[in-house]
Amino acid sequence: MKKLALYLIGGLLTIWAVACQKDTATDYQLLDDESLATSIADDRGKQEVNPSTLPAEILDYVGENYFETYIDAAYFAEGKGYDILLATEEHAYFNLRRRALEHRLNDRLGPCGRLMGGRIIPVDSLRPAIVNYVNTHYPDAQILRAKRKGDRVILLLSGHIILVFSQDGVFEVDAQHWFDCRACAPAGLVDIPADVVDLIEAELPGAEIKRVCRRSGRIVVGVITGDSRHIVVFDKDWNFLFIVP
Repeated sequence: MKKLALYLIGGLLTIWAVACQKDTATDYQLLDDESLATSIADDRGKQEVNPSTLPAEILDYVGENYFETYIDAAYFAEGKGYDILLATEEHAYFNLRRRALEHRLNDRLGPCGRLMGGRIIPVDSLRPAIVNYVNTHYPDAQILRAKRKGDRVILLLSGHIILVFSQDGVFEVDAQHWFDCRACAPAGLVDIPADVVDLIEAELPGAEIKRVCRRSGRIVVGVITGDSRHIVVFDKDWNFLFIVP
């Protein structure tokens, strides 16, 4: 009888432990943003996913808030959310509802010593010196978005032109369609295979190839179609992998 009671108690304890584990898994969504982002960042079991298959809400958010760079890789942590790695080595994290998490994991210096993070600012709040520079040097362009990043102001112009200014409105650099501190070159200086050019034209008709970068064993090709920029990614042997919208 005592053995039976012990078996019953053991079984109940096992059921209780399993139930607790399930509760723990679902409790990730109840964490505050910083804790959930840290949990996603530290998750060693997260799986890499094709960036082109990311939910539209995530792609839209990244396009709006990280217009100066692009998605380098994307990961999904089961029961937790998404980890989006950008070419600037910044990370954007999202919960399972595809909401961006507020966190301070980017509050450090990234490649080239640039401060990571930043926030979108209203275009109509820009200093007159910045607006005058754009009107003088890019008279046919429109300022689409603006962002303050450390002591710099970054603009996105139509044609996906990126400009960087000091906080006082002094022009510093044309970022050539995106920030990337690794080896990049104008498309005209790279011997792009003919079948790769044909593939890009088939996928993105009328696209203009602008830059080619080699990073992490991959080849990244940036193209412009109208006011839109797309990132076409190949492996090191020019085998097509995916397109980031």
